[in-house]
Amino acid sequence: MAGQAILVIEDDPNWQRIYSEIISDAGFEPQVVTSYREALTALANRRYALAVVDMSLSEVDYANRDGLRVLRQIAAAAEPLPAIVVTGYATVNLAIETLVELKAVHFFRKDEFDRRKFRQTLEKEALVRPDVSGQSQHIPPSFRQKVQPAVAALLSERELEVLYYLSQGQTNKEIGQRLTVTVNTVKKHTQSIFTKLRVNSRAAAVAQALNARE
Repeated sequence: MAGQAILVIEDDPNWQRIYSEIISDAGFEPQVVTSYREALTALANRRYALAVVDMSLSEVDYANRDGLRVLRQIAAAAEPLPAIVVTGYATVNLAIETLVELKAVHFFRKDEFDRRKFRQTLEKEALVRPDVSGQSQHIPPSFRQKVQPAVAALLSERELEVLYYLSQGQTNKEIGQRLTVTVNTVKKHTQSIFTKLRVNSRAAAVAQALNARE
């Protein structure tokens, strides 16, 4: 699923972090936008495997339904894109409109949010689109060429991204910002790298990964 992006349309930073962490852990790349206009721009410029759409995109206007406007644009598009709806202001009519009329694949209420069910839904519904390169744009070709073939085969694309930033001396926070994931997610990937390479430090991981080509 390397290179497959999921568009998150959400104005609340806390929910942005929750979705981004779950999406990253599932092996997808989260891209977060916060408004109707940003969502339309993102949809026009990139193909996504799935969209996560919050109905209200304004903290001060509880009647805001810009997310619904985005969903209508998605439903009217020529190319299909599955959408998961999330809202803190759920009503029966809203659920019917999004699920039946606008063909959203699932409707989540924030006050009853289940992380496991959310992940299962996005893994089931996401469209894994063909990717010509199948490779992350975060990793320069020069670095990829230095990585031992056995290591490249052992690590996931996300782990290779983390490994690259480790080789650049980036902190967990900096890596998280570059990959749009939480610090905890970076720590999980780093520990997975250590386990797979049987090392216990960043320097050792980088040295082992690059040693055969140095």
